[in-house]
Amino acid sequence: MSTRVKCIMFLFLLVVLRPLFVNSQSTVYVKNAVEGNLKLTIHCKSKDEDLGAVTLNPNQSYRFVVFPKFFGGTLYFCTFRWPGSCHWFDIYVESRDLKICYDDHPTACNWIIKKAGPCQNSPLSNQCFKWNPDTCVP
Repeated sequence: MSTRVKCIMFLFLLVVLRPLFVNSQSTVYVKNAVEGNLKLTIHCKSKDEDLGAVTLNPNQSYRFVVFPKFFGGTLYFCTFRWPGSCHWFDIYVESRDLKICYDDHPTACNWIIKKAGPCQNSPLSNQCFKWNPDTCVP
């Protein structure tokens, strides 16, 4: 068998077997818990996809689906705006989130947004993060 045929077969096997090793999708949930009963506008995107802006009322949630890239490196970031403030955060980082944000565990990728920063709230991870250092223009 030629080297070219072996390479094609290997690539085919990688594509076919990848779902066994990497989750095919993750659902990210974002809840507005900004103190002061404020509306929150979220605008999420990746390098390849712009999900658009969504405005959430207090305690309202938004969700979107992430399809991790075959060779890794999937990243989604969001800006979060409420009256007088604008921050941004990397809401899905494959190296951080892949093992805890998968659809067999539907509550795993829950984010609660507060003025101090986003908190990942799930059975597998309960921690709050600081906003990314640069603020966006309010």
